[in-house]
Amino acid sequence: MSRKRKEPCTTSSEPRSRINDARWDFPRVSLFIKLMYDHYKKGQLISFTFSEQIWCEIGVELYERNRTQYTVAQLKGKANRFRMLWRQFYDLVYKRTGFGWDPTTYTVTASEDRWTEWIAANPREFGLRKKSLPHFDLCTEMFSTSVATSNIARSSAIPHFNNNGDDELM
Repeated sequence: MSRKRKEPCTTSSEPRSRINDARWDFPRVSLFIKLMYDHYKKGQLISFTFSEQIWCEIGVELYERNRTQYTVAQLKGKANRFRMLWRQFYDLVYKRTGFGWDPTTYTVTASEDRWTEWIAANPREFGLRKKSLPHFDLCTEMFSTSVATSNIARSSAIPHFNNNGDDELM
């Protein structure tokens, strides 16, 4: 009996059902971030997203490597959730004192007292303590342009500017 094989990439306009919910184990998450990073390095990340064609290419690459099919909507949704999680981790690691990054467990680290203090002040972020994000460094490079918040804030992706003290920053 011959069965038709599903297309490894489908558009976001297709209806979703609970049966078609994406499954994301650690190896798939890691591979997905690496594939996104590869396309980012090719200059294909525009305004914090990829074109529909690039999302399809990423979907095909995921399918070829792990035989799991994702829709473009699932890929975009997961990428957006990664960016939001990365932003929370980045803020803790780089903007707060007492937090660090463990590259072995891919988690934010802090003393028990610091976590207790943070969670008491930010109860909605309770889950961050147990969440992990592989390739934090790659995510930082890809998503860092969204971190700048003031008129003189700079992305780490922008080369350093040295004015040698000649000009005032506005």
